[in-house]
Amino acid sequence: MTRVLPEWFREDRWVPPPGYVERTRVWDFMQRHGISTFTELLERSRDPHWFYPAAIEHLGLDWPVPYDTLLDTTEGMPWARWFVGGKTNITYLAVDRWVERGNGDQPALIWDAEDGATASYTYAELQDVVSRVAAGLRAQGIGEGDVVAVYMPMIPEATIGILAAARIGAVVAPAFSGFGPEALAERLRIGKAKAVICADGQLRADKHIPMKPVVDQAVEQAPTVERVIVVSRLGIHVPKHERDLAWEDLVTVEPDGDAPMFSPETPCLLAFTSGSSGRPKGAVHTHGGMPYRLPIEMAYNFDVHPGDRFLWISDMGWIMGPGILIGALIAGAAFVMVEGGFDQPVPDRLWKLVERHGVTHLGVAPTIVRILGGHGTEHVEEYELESLRVLGSTGEPMTPAVWRWLHRHVGRGTRPIINISGGTEIGGCILSGNPIVEMPECRFAGPAIGMDVDVFDSDGNPVTGQLGELVVKAPWPAMTRGFWEEPDRYIATYWSRWPDVWVHGDRAIRYPDGTWELPGRSDDLIKVAGKRIGPVEYESVATEVEGVLAAAAVGVPHPVKGELAAVVILCSEGVDTAELSSRVEEEIVAALGKAMRPAAVVAVSELPLTRSGKVHRRAVRGWLAGTDPGDLSNLDNPSAEAAIVAAAEQLRRQIGE
Repeated sequence: MTRVLPEWFREDRWVPPPGYVERTRVWDFMQRHGISTFTELLERSRDPHWFYPAAIEHLGLDWPVPYDTLLDTTEGMPWARWFVGGKTNITYLAVDRWVERGNGDQPALIWDAEDGATASYTYAELQDVVSRVAAGLRAQGIGEGDVVAVYMPMIPEATIGILAAARIGAVVAPAFSGFGPEALAERLRIGKAKAVICADGQLRADKHIPMKPVVDQAVEQAPTVERVIVVSRLGIHVPKHERDLAWEDLVTVEPDGDAPMFSPETPCLLAFTSGSSGRPKGAVHTHGGMPYRLPIEMAYNFDVHPGDRFLWISDMGWIMGPGILIGALIAGAAFVMVEGGFDQPVPDRLWKLVERHGVTHLGVAPTIVRILGGHGTEHVEEYELESLRVLGSTGEPMTPAVWRWLHRHVGRGTRPIINISGGTEIGGCILSGNPIVEMPECRFAGPAIGMDVDVFDSDGNPVTGQLGELVVKAPWPAMTRGFWEEPDRYIATYWSRWPDVWVHGDRAIRYPDGTWELPGRSDDLIKVAGKRIGPVEYESVATEVEGVLAAAAVGVPHPVKGELAAVVILCSEGVDTAELSSRVEEEIVAALGKAMRPAAVVAVSELPLTRSGKVHRRAVRGWLAGTDPGDLSNLDNPSAEAAIVAAAEQLRRQIGE
């Protein structure tokens, strides 16, 4: 199907259609405060004492017990305290208050499974089941400060378990559903988890994958775990232990009544993030943090309205899962969950469910877009996607090929691509797109509204138009309250380079026109001929070549030259891989210059991916170089190791030549 694109359509940028800006929530906020330009809004929002009270009032973000002091930095910037004197509850904000406001019959949770099963909950129904599970957890001796791990596929019980545990003051520790026993055990030990909520198994790519045996092995290495609560997703037989309890036994308990209120600094989420070395870091988030930041981002960066339906392809074990859950529900939107493969059992599954469930906001990683594009355009072009208003992307830098495919075939000139960048420790965004301004392909519109962000050179001076370090110069409500029982590690990781400045570990460019770009992580940069270059520059060129589905560029050590660039490509079926590799190399030289010629371009049958669809460069780099790739617990397809190791032999031969 050939679609007629609107007259304002531009191949290389988002242009707001006529009348679009005036319908957005951020524009309404600007008009209420006499702000005429987006640049002025960003500048004014850097003042937290004006911005957060104004945004909280505009969006109706209740404080059940009002706070006395907005921000207290007497213990230093890294330990900033927000909303001092107030009391709140993350689950109350996400669920109960909407029932109190008379919106109990509105959709809150929508689930779509790979096998065709669906389910939905209104806010009132969600409140009832969450209250029951919360009471059930209390009956098991779980309460404020206890860590409850959630090791689940993307099924409703994962959402219910998270909300129920947080409701009673427990600290939720979501774990990636693809973890093996060792990775899961390590996180249970770090958090000193008291309970685990898990499923008997999960459905993925038409396969039944057991999960309970993984938990049993992990718990043997985590002596603090007293209870394992088991959801029967597949109905398969699992070994029964004295510590086990069926999910159904929690649900049958009478509801626990009104949600208790907690200090804003009370922990509610322990979000683990993998490092390149050392054990995982447990970022601590609070009842008064993410709940008063994420709905602001939803409203002003993504134009989320009450009644919308938000789907982001992710896993609950990574920050995007609980982040979208919290942000969407508090903003009054339904949280849409997808279990299984986004292109399974049919390539057009994603577009089918967008139409079936009336999805208004869709988030995907660039690698997911590449995979969808590899299936051809006919699978998406046959759908009208009338409900869809906004697209989102994060996890890795966008490339022009990816951005343009999404813009043309899904966005169709009427849907902005909101590119965001943040992190587990951020509890939201540092940089973001915005629908009310023109955005060149792959760029960010600027800092996320309410964030004081800059780019520093190596001497700590702000720079424009050149590559530097991405930094944040002021605290924000969703900022992690440190690493779980590792305060020194937290300070060393983010606050040790410049006084009272958060150094995020990303390399960034701020352009004179106000847009921003992230070439990649600081430790992903490749040094070629004495020049640092981001892997995305290689990958952008490679993925523009017909027949290349995805690419990963990494630096590999060389005994003489120090470091060389290697590009690994995933090819379409039936292509001549040798010829395609040669063509990619030629295009890179043509685009980046002879000095940036890669040492090798190697075709592989599989690239390592995280569950969110991001290419795992660190795994590629380690396997190619024959070095320890570090923590790979977030890897979705360990089978990719064989493909990369085989490529390493070819790489060594090419370098040796």
